[in-house]
Amino acid sequence: MNIWEVLQISKNNNVAQIRNAYVDVLCATKVEDFTVEGFLTMREAYSKALLFARTGDYEDYEIPEDVASLRVSKGNIAYIEPILGIREMTIADAPKPGVAPEVASRLNDIVRLYTSMMALHDDFYSRIEIDNWKGLMQTDLLINMKIIHFMRLPVLTSCIANPLLPQAVWVFLDNLFHWSDQLFSIPKDYENEKKLLAIETDPKWDMSFSRFRLTKSLATPISKDDQPIAKTTWEHKRTKKPTSTNVDFEQYATYRRNMRNAIIDRNNETAEKWFIMAADLFDGDPDLFVIGYEFMKGFRNDGFLTNKELFQGVVERLLDFYPEHIVFLISRADCIADQKQYAQAIIEYKKLAARFPDSLLVLYQLAEVYQLSGQEGEAKKTVKSIEKNYPAVQALLKTGRSHSLDAASVKEQYLLNEQVMKNIERDKLKGRPGNSSNKK
Repeated sequence: MNIWEVLQISKNNNVAQIRNAYVDVLCATKVEDFTVEGFLTMREAYSKALLFARTGDYEDYEIPEDVASLRVSKGNIAYIEPILGIREMTIADAPKPGVAPEVASRLNDIVRLYTSMMALHDDFYSRIEIDNWKGLMQTDLLINMKIIHFMRLPVLTSCIANPLLPQAVWVFLDNLFHWSDQLFSIPKDYENEKKLLAIETDPKWDMSFSRFRLTKSLATPISKDDQPIAKTTWEHKRTKKPTSTNVDFEQYATYRRNMRNAIIDRNNETAEKWFIMAADLFDGDPDLFVIGYEFMKGFRNDGFLTNKELFQGVVERLLDFYPEHIVFLISRADCIADQKQYAQAIIEYKKLAARFPDSLLVLYQLAEVYQLSGQEGEAKKTVKSIEKNYPAVQALLKTGRSHSLDAASVKEQYLLNEQVMKNIERDKLKGRPGNSSNKK
């Protein structure tokens, strides 16, 4: 039996039509006739039909007679279990304990909505588009608060089982099902779901999925292993094109999320390995490098950065994306200083100082390198220049004006300059450049 016979539709490349056919077949299967093998057959047909719609491959794919090699994912199980539970309630005279009459009267519609959510969630390239979720949720079912309350916790569990969704989708579903609403508390046995929800909706971790498009079938299956491969380098000099057509973006997004979670858990070594795996698979995503930069920059500032070559590669890649970004330009000069090429670093800082006269951070880093290279007199002179120019520079930035920065960068530079002055005060207490009692 080929995929189109399973889905009971003619061959076509319309993703929405294929998804609806999959939902139709699932919903038409009686509860007593449902089997794991049958579900695997339908899901395999759905998966291959989607690949045909996007790539032209598998157009007449035959479902193998032995489906034992196929597997039900954790995400599928998290959907199937509540769907079957609700479907059992639809059987005549089946008990419906604690179910409000207006919910009981719409159980078949709820089953179809829930099954449609599963089908959408099971298709990575459709589920990352928030318009697909908004369109699906435009139903009179979700006008009724009792139906929303009936679905809210099972849906949360289903989504958490496969949480690889854009933050905009998480926020949309959170608002719809009131997961974070204090008026609808989440039971204590949902603490893990609540914790993960807080992470997924945190603006700090908002990452774009807009570059992810499948245009070519991929032979390599997505790894389900939670442990990264022990790889210590990223081939950053071999730049990949951001428009690459042979990237498994679902796998890439999984690596990126694993990196983020390792950072949150303070598992630094694991976070670095996941970063390398993600960057080696696809290096056309600025979000990955911004997060990796912030992660590694903290270690550099604290003197614990061990993989300096990797950090330099991250900085260089960020400058491909943001060639005028002053912080990344400063970091490139910092990398030169880290290699103890002080004369070259000083030249770079001076160029940046001339290019960005409102950045006191450039001068502060220059003073640091002067100090490291034994030029304490120049270091003190540079710090005094910062202290002298600070009021005028900040007054200029406060009005929203700048000699060299765009409007969006002015506020950031103002705050960076404030931090520079705090650093100078701290340095004085420690007897570093700028303190008259400092001795070489």
